[in-house]
Amino acid sequence: MLLDRISYQKVFPISMYCTERIGLEASLDEKDNPETSLERLKVLVETLHSATIASLDEFRGTQVKEIEKVPVNPVESMITAITTCTTIEVLRTFEKLAKSKSEFMEAYMETMDKLTNKIN
Repeated sequence: MLLDRISYQKVFPISMYCTERIGLEASLDEKDNPETSLERLKVLVETLHSATIASLDEFRGTQVKEIEKVPVNPVESMITAITTCTTIEVLRTFEKLAKSKSEFMEAYMETMDKLTNKIN
């Protein structure tokens, strides 16, 4: 028997219900060892799959990215939430909170006046 071609394929799971099939084929010379050639194909298939996984990791957002941390002022955030209400019903969900701090109550009353005047 004369071996002149060799091939290798492998199916890799990528995610649920998604796979990647990578296959390579090579021509053998008279001096090539089929077992060694097959091992080389296996290594190449694994290398190609590793490149796919690296590109998918970036797509999936699994790479760590530098994010600028902006300090959050909770009082300002709540005031913003109160003043951006567009309906009285939503604004009323902040009523208890508004009673807990004068700054919240001020924002609450201003927004209530704005929404009430909008209706009239």
